[in-house]
Amino acid sequence: MRKNPLAGLCFLLSFVIVYGLNFLARSNGLWVPFPGLVSHLVASLILAPILLIPIAILNQPLLAWRKKRGRDIEEEEKHEIVEADIISLRPRPEV
Repeated sequence: MRKNPLAGLCFLLSFVIVYGLNFLARSNGLWVPFPGLVSHLVASLILAPILLIPIAILNQPLLAWRKKRGRDIEEEEKHEIVEADIISLRPRPEV
């Protein structure tokens, strides 16, 4: 998986975890401070980098599997121009 979708997946997963834990606590009658969507977003922003580490480790075998079958994602990212949403024949210039 590419780096940008991997980060998005981690944020989405962390939001689901935070929201699910809040839902479980409230359904069991526990009082949760700071109810609301903003507190879930802030907690998800804190949890997402923590989740990124194990998910990135799990992503390495997937990248190796795809590379073995002829699709090198890391090499494609060197030639990808994100703003234009294309893959160039030449590597993009270092900025």
